[in-house]
Amino acid sequence: MYDKELNCGWKAPENLLHYLYRSRNQMLTLRKVNFYFEKNRRVLEDISFEMKAGEILSIIGESGSGKSTLLKLIYGLEDVVSGEILFRSKKITGPKFNLVPGHPEMKFVPQEFDLLDSIKVAENIGKYLSNFDLNLKSKNISKALKVVQMEKFPSNFPSQLSGGQRQRVAIARAIAAKPKMLLLDEPYSHLDQPLKYELRKRIWIWARETGSMLILTTHDVNDALGFSDRILILKEGQIIQNDAPENIRNQPENEYVASLLGEYSVLDSNQMKTFFQIETPQNKQAIIYPEEIMEDENGIEFQILDVRFRGRDHLVEAQREELVLMFYSIKKPVNSTIRLKLKNYRVV
Repeated sequence: MYDKELNCGWKAPENLLHYLYRSRNQMLTLRKVNFYFEKNRRVLEDISFEMKAGEILSIIGESGSGKSTLLKLIYGLEDVVSGEILFRSKKITGPKFNLVPGHPEMKFVPQEFDLLDSIKVAENIGKYLSNFDLNLKSKNISKALKVVQMEKFPSNFPSQLSGGQRQRVAIARAIAAKPKMLLLDEPYSHLDQPLKYELRKRIWIWARETGSMLILTTHDVNDALGFSDRILILKEGQIIQNDAPENIRNQPENEYVASLLGEYSVLDSNQMKTFFQIETPQNKQAIIYPEEIMEDENGIEFQILDVRFRGRDHLVEAQREELVLMFYSIKKPVNSTIRLKLKNYRVV
């Protein structure tokens, strides 16, 4: 029987077809990757995950969690101590095995930007591009400048630009090379909030249109939640959770994950029972986001500690005995006390 999937005249076993389909779509694979500078201080420990073609992954973690080091390992700027990294089924190796570190089908934009101040913006962006077709090269430079909204600055020198503009030029230089994978280390850290949102959207669109894989690190959950297929949470060099944005938000693995997502309140089982008559496991905690707490005349009375205006609402802190809750209120509370009720919670 002819098998179109394998382009041959025999019928492949179902498990083989599954393997071939899986291997063709798993563009990046990390298997039990370990890395350290000193044997008694591991930077990354047993890191394993996979990425499919065209997938966008955000890596979130506190400073020192290993985010930047992980990108360097994937790109080939460092050698893994143990484990392996495969890109398109080929093992990635670092400086010990390569005269010029870095994978040819990837581009990595570090936090330092690494621009040449002696040449103009357009020349910096064209640094990795072939001179065989100068017209095509010029078009690719212009397209990359447009993605990062820097089309007015091709003739400027990097020294004439702000930190945020230099950051965008570095991203444009990587995009112009049309990489199969783009690695961005804190790509929006120097940008103002309105520009940050626009650039996040433009890079997301670029990745979707080109089918390029994208991995970025960030401290800002807003960089990740609406612009990622998956979010990977790192703590002290270990993966705490690797999941869809909705699952990361709705069911964080633990309090550490919740703490990276913004404001929250945490209650133990005794507090849940005492204040809200809700039974939860003794060895678990309840994580509650501010929007899941509401004013209710039949709720439990709390003393208001603090009110902070946030533009569209107020963030209010309220206390009863040792318990402190944070919630949103459209109107600024006028009384010193308020009655509250839970709308939702999750146990971690």
